[in-house]
Amino acid sequence: MREQGNSKSRFAGFLKKIGTSLLKLFRGDFLVYLLFLAITFFFWWSQTMSQEFQSVIKLPVRLTGISDDIRVTTPPVGQITVSLNGKGAALRKSVRIGSRSMMHVDNSAFILNQGRASASTLVLMDSITALLPQSVSIRSISPDSLVYTYARQHSIMLPVEFDGTLTTQNQFYMERIEFSPDSIRAGVLISDTTQHHVVADAGQVALSSDTTVRMVPIRPLDGVILNAEQVQMTVIAQQYTEKSLEVPITGVNFPESVSLKAFPSKAELSVWVKLSEYDKVSAADFQVVVDYNDIAGNEGDQVLLRIFSQPVNVRNVRLLTRSVDYLMERKLY
Repeated sequence: MREQGNSKSRFAGFLKKIGTSLLKLFRGDFLVYLLFLAITFFFWWSQTMSQEFQSVIKLPVRLTGISDDIRVTTPPVGQITVSLNGKGAALRKSVRIGSRSMMHVDNSAFILNQGRASASTLVLMDSITALLPQSVSIRSISPDSLVYTYARQHSIMLPVEFDGTLTTQNQFYMERIEFSPDSIRAGVLISDTTQHHVVADAGQVALSSDTTVRMVPIRPLDGVILNAEQVQMTVIAQQYTEKSLEVPITGVNFPESVSLKAFPSKAELSVWVKLSEYDKVSAADFQVVVDYNDIAGNEGDQVLLRIFSQPVNVRNVRLLTRSVDYLMERKLY
């Protein structure tokens, strides 16, 4: 029994030595394999990068330097395609440069002729070459020319007009509306003789204080370029209050030989006046009359009253006394 146990132990030790030897051999061969693979890849990459290749990049194009009297109606193409020739490493770098570059083409490079502007893409050759490594050459550029259409325009100043709804609160009334700026520069086609209006879309404005200030948008105009999209609007308001007055009744268009007697002799008025001018508005600022032309042919004893004159700084003038009895007396000389 003891000999059988020793045999098993010796066999297990033998297997362990063989396993350790194989593992060392495998590890060494695997590392050699990896080193060989890395050297092979390095030589392949060096060989590849030293060879000549062809590639294509697409460069976005932006038109610059447009003068104020020109409006572009159809812009040029948004990008150009550049075919390149060069070694792998340099070509790879060129592709990276092309992906984040922008070609700015000044309008001075274009030939303008009766609404059509054109420029050969060859004018971009130096600019594109400056972006690329020296070992990369340009094979072709497509399209072969940049073209846009345009229209001549002139600049005019147009006053800003209000468009909106005013609602009153707490007896506030609008005095005036001011815009800053009060005029907008507009680019209008020379061939366009239509009368244009610059309109501020104010929407609904609630007058609840002496001054309301807000930014309001300018309504776009077809075929017109405006130098502002919004303006500052200031609404000046005044708070009003009601005032009652008794105004003497006088006659108009009466013959010199006829005089009027009205019963009552004064008419009651209701007006809205500014709080700041309440004490300044009096009955002397109004004239309530009986018109002789209303009496002629009138068989009744009453006649309607008319407001002949009133000051400009009042609102909602109402005659509470609508008619009066009257007598006409002939003057004795």
